[in-house]
Amino acid sequence: MESTPGILHCQDGEYPVFYMDFFIVPKEKREDDLPIHVSIQHWLTEEGKGRLKAHTAIEEGLQQDEMLEEHSDLVMHHAEILMRDHGVEAAVHRALDRLGIDGEPLDESLRQMIMYYFRQAIYLHDLGKVNPAFQRIKMKNNEVKRNAELGDSNHSMLSAVLYLHIHLRQVQEWHDTTELYPNRKKHKRKVLAFLHHLLYSFAYTISRHHTYLGNMDEDMGGQINEFELKIRNQYNRIKENPDYIRYYRDQQDLLQNDNVFGCIRLEGNKRQNKIHRPFPFYVLVKLLYSTMVASDFRATYQYIEQQVPEMHYFGERLPVEPMLEAYRQTGIVRGIESYRQNPDASGLSEMNQLRAALFIETERRLLERLQEPVFYLEAPTGSGKTNMSINLALHLLNSGLGLNKLIYVFPFNSLIEQARQTLNGIFHKEQVNGYRVEVMNSITPMVTEEELEAEATLEGKDKEPDNTDFKRVLLERQLLQYPVTLTSHVNFFNYLFGTGREVNLAFAHLCNSVIVLDEIQSYRNELWKEMIHFLRSFADILNIKIIIMSATLPNLDLLLEQRDHEEAIQTYTLVQNRDRYFIHSLFRERVNLDFNLLKQGKMQPEQVLEHVESVIKRRKRDGQGNRVLIEFIKKKTARQFYNLVLEQDTDIDVYELTGDDSFSYRQELLQKLGKDEHGRFYMSDVIVVATQVIEAGVDIDMDVGFKDISLLDSEEQFLGRLNRSCLRDYCQAYFFNCDEASSVYKNDLRVAFDLKEEAYQKMLENKDFSGFYENVIREINKSREKPDKQHWSDFTKKVQELEFPDVQEHMNLIPDQSVTLFLNYTCPMKDAPPLNGQDVWDEFVRLSDKRLEMDYSERMIRLSLVRAQMNNFTFIYPVPHMYAKWGKVKPGIHTRCIGTLYFVEHGEQYMDMDERTNTKKFNRARYEEAEKRLLL
Repeated sequence: MESTPGILHCQDGEYPVFYMDFFIVPKEKREDDLPIHVSIQHWLTEEGKGRLKAHTAIEEGLQQDEMLEEHSDLVMHHAEILMRDHGVEAAVHRALDRLGIDGEPLDESLRQMIMYYFRQAIYLHDLGKVNPAFQRIKMKNNEVKRNAELGDSNHSMLSAVLYLHIHLRQVQEWHDTTELYPNRKKHKRKVLAFLHHLLYSFAYTISRHHTYLGNMDEDMGGQINEFELKIRNQYNRIKENPDYIRYYRDQQDLLQNDNVFGCIRLEGNKRQNKIHRPFPFYVLVKLLYSTMVASDFRATYQYIEQQVPEMHYFGERLPVEPMLEAYRQTGIVRGIESYRQNPDASGLSEMNQLRAALFIETERRLLERLQEPVFYLEAPTGSGKTNMSINLALHLLNSGLGLNKLIYVFPFNSLIEQARQTLNGIFHKEQVNGYRVEVMNSITPMVTEEELEAEATLEGKDKEPDNTDFKRVLLERQLLQYPVTLTSHVNFFNYLFGTGREVNLAFAHLCNSVIVLDEIQSYRNELWKEMIHFLRSFADILNIKIIIMSATLPNLDLLLEQRDHEEAIQTYTLVQNRDRYFIHSLFRERVNLDFNLLKQGKMQPEQVLEHVESVIKRRKRDGQGNRVLIEFIKKKTARQFYNLVLEQDTDIDVYELTGDDSFSYRQELLQKLGKDEHGRFYMSDVIVVATQVIEAGVDIDMDVGFKDISLLDSEEQFLGRLNRSCLRDYCQAYFFNCDEASSVYKNDLRVAFDLKEEAYQKMLENKDFSGFYENVIREINKSREKPDKQHWSDFTKKVQELEFPDVQEHMNLIPDQSVTLFLNYTCPMKDAPPLNGQDVWDEFVRLSDKRLEMDYSERMIRLSLVRAQMNNFTFIYPVPHMYAKWGKVKPGIHTRCIGTLYFVEHGEQYMDMDERTNTKKFNRARYEEAEKRLLL
């Protein structure tokens, strides 16, 4: 067999190798060698070697250009670090384990081929830079000859075509010569079709490495799709002007052998994408794209900044043991350990003994089944779920399973802030190589270490970081470079399903993670089936351990399709003896429930107020606390009720808390509703009128609750705001029916099972939601069997055919037709001068301008600082259908828009001053009326 010498690039040097058939065989291969690939020089002509640029020094302000070979080698170096040290290679192998062809596992030689193609796709993603037009136009490379007719300076599509040319020949040679499947010609043809499909998918990924992932088989009419058309157009340009590939070694073979691209045609069984399982292949291609762009980013950063970007995860340089030991020294854990050793002599209160028992049980169950991919942590409100999850996560990180980072995912920013305070007490900066617990959401700005120090000392207030710091901070954020990260569920879903290049940088770095998902029931239940399939696939393939925790936890495994999992799936719950805790009087009877108001049918706010006043008077008479929380499911009704209360002659302070309050006001109010250092409430009597914003993630402890019924799990979340300390025995909750839940929770199947039925009242009393969730899950499964666009097979087809934007849109957590209004007004600030909306907006517009002469990384960091201020002026606004024109949702009144953010110049007229709190509230009704007048 003919062989061609090449170079094996390893961490400790270069080794000669031989290019044989489809893979590389080193002359002397040691077991600790990094995986291998062929040097890019192998594919260049003698004329092209050492002359083609990847980056120009002048453009970056450097002394020396970066040549194509240097950049490709550096990209592969970073890719190998990701693959070898951070789990990507093992993830690829696991994906191949689960793929199969028509249900049969892949042969070992096929696995080697695919792994080689995976590496080569990363390494050769810039091979199209052999294009002389790219060299002359983009790289200002005067050493390169250029035909004047070459106007196309593209390199990504050319890279994809050259990648296909190189590897399709190998596949065909394999098919013609291999003895694999000698008596199974039909299966061999399927294997060939699968390899064609795989190379086609990898080539598509190469073609998109400077842009976003689209629908790979986007139909262009007839029997051709967009990517096929682009391949053919690129090839035709090459045929018309061979100078495009004058520096490509095998240019003559490409020009003379165009039938090599026949495999991309969909017809004739040439390329099959239906013979493998959908989810593993989706993960494999996403993994390739992420590894490719992330390695490219790292290599480019190293060239421009002349410093090596480091990984900041738990491992040899950052052991997790000190964190585990620090955690064990906390007062809470020491108390639990004393209970573990001798429950009777621990001195813990009855409540803390319950918490300790639950803590110990979840730890034991975890250690017994570390191999499980998904753990369910269902525990009562007030039992210490966050503390338990930290313990479980640390044990997983210290388990020897190669896990090296912790990611907490929350649906609400308030939960993120609470968790950060807890985790900061454990993961001290000194113990994490100077890294703090990182928060990644829309309200927490990116800051450099220098900026943090400036906040801590007056002397450093004016100190500015240099550009190197800006770029480092941004790169670390893009690549999820933190040992401990707190983020939002929207961010997390963007990592998993986003199509853009920048958002995909994080995906490969999710390998070897411990991920804690909090309050998963708050996600759209339309997506529960998709979520559990994807979460199990991601966990299984990427070596992720997922802890799903909540006080109300659906058994999502009941939504799994059995054919997608070879073995029977059984939910692994960390709380085996749930009744010991949930029906214990300290949890079950923490709040007394009253359903009598539901017998009155629909109630008006005035009627609700009568009952609220009656309860307050009775409790005053009995000497009980009157911290009263009243929740409505519509903002309009909450505002109406709030105004009714203000009209009454009451000596109790009254506050409103909805999504129409500014961020700074919400923070200030929650602080007022809290306790001092001695555990005493700042306000012993107070009335709070709220919407669903308080159901989860708001750390308040009230005595009495009134709630407009909606979803059963929402009712339990509401109860979690009452008697959180479990120390008072006079706390009550009253449920009434005012607004129709289905008008708020649209397409939510849970609305059919509410507290109007006695069966669900019993479930809420007994803290047993299994029957409720079984009903909901049964309805979800039935709905996915209907012959419409929500049919399960329709979704899996999108996954199977790599329709990335369609999958992203389908998995959107917030699908409503809503926009964000930026209301230009003067926002009062506590202990600070008022914040002027116009100034904030102008700075946002300035920094959003791509023409701004500012380094990109500095611009992004400064934008994050401005976005933190913008939270005081932004309000989510569902756009009425009448204003949705030409498929674009937009509000009726605005001056300017950037994306889905709409600037309302005269926002002051839609804000009401609340003299009692010295804050301004968004008058949504006034804005809506002004919109309607536009139509008259």
